[in-house]
Amino acid sequence: MFNYPYFIPSYGNLTKKIIDDYIDFNISNNSMPMNSFTISKITSLVASNDTNDKLYFWQLYSILGEQPIRHLITIFYNRIFNDTKNNWFRNEFVELGSLEYHINGQTNFWLDIMGGGKKYYKSEKQLYYKHKQTENIMTTDGANRWMKHMINSLYEVNLCRLNDKRIIPCISDFLYYFMAKYAKEFDFNFYDINMKSKL
Repeated sequence: MFNYPYFIPSYGNLTKKIIDDYIDFNISNNSMPMNSFTISKITSLVASNDTNDKLYFWQLYSILGEQPIRHLITIFYNRIFNDTKNNWFRNEFVELGSLEYHINGQTNFWLDIMGGGKKYYKSEKQLYYKHKQTENIMTTDGANRWMKHMINSLYEVNLCRLNDKRIIPCISDFLYYFMAKYAKEFDFNFYDINMKSKL
């Protein structure tokens, strides 16, 4: 039995906007009920203790806190920076900033969205222009490579040990949602990326 929150969540700078966008998106494709905005177990930053309830990515901080997220992102970017077989991919990140720069930026972005408070200070528009700087990898091949590193990082971190069976599907949903969003923004074929079966 769980007794969430294990960590006290708070809204970040992007949390409310991302929650609203996610719910709107899912209502529009009929995968969430029309009244989702009024259902507290959906909109709350605290995960439900009932494992039959869906876990949403803005509730992850209430379970995980900061350390597992930072650890995952650290492993992920170390994999990218050591990807010498795919220099076309690796070099985009190396040219944009140091390993520490990427780890801190991505960790703060995830924490901000996941209920970890005000960690990320760029707007969504600024985030878009940041991705524009790496548009050479905002492609199907780039997305596949990104997901390969992320999936391997998730296996290495082994969040399943935390016993809440909803965590990995929740992170999968989080990644799926943002990949679909970026595929639309940068016009690449997201549907070639079969990541849901890999997590």
